[in-house]
Amino acid sequence: MFTLTLTLDSLSMYIVAADIVTLLSYVLYLIHKKRELEKATQHITEFITDYFTHTGADVRVSCYQLEGMKRFVTLIESQPLKRFRYSNVLENNLIAHIYQKTGNTVEKIFWRFPVVMHQDSIADEPKSAMENDDAYFLDVPTGNFVNPTYKVSEASWDEFKGST
Repeated sequence: MFTLTLTLDSLSMYIVAADIVTLLSYVLYLIHKKRELEKATQHITEFITDYFTHTGADVRVSCYQLEGMKRFVTLIESQPLKRFRYSNVLENNLIAHIYQKTGNTVEKIFWRFPVVMHQDSIADEPKSAMENDDAYFLDVPTGNFVNPTYKVSEASWDEFKGST
């Protein structure tokens, strides 16, 4: 026969109660941080969606927190529009607006411009670029940037110092 005797005096009761309170407060803290994260990502997503809705662009936005930081990464998906061709210029403005309005720091914005390929065009022979009816692809600058008078060649150090 095995007998276990457990005596709880007032000091051990206080220690057990303190452990339970500490554990409970830590669990509540983790739940609070998770809610804060969800609220911050929702605010950023809504702000970016509203920002582009006012300009008439239909975008889908996803936001993620970087591990161990209070910074976010945003993914924006939109149809290929001419106004987003230089989206890197728009990023700095958008990041500053997000910080001003929501108080959250966005580290980087990634863009995705999916191009829809039609099944019948895949089977056909490739068409020329001018047959494409999308204005985004028609307005691409041509590759004729070569200046016929521009020449590149090696030069000696003396010739280099003499030209400056």
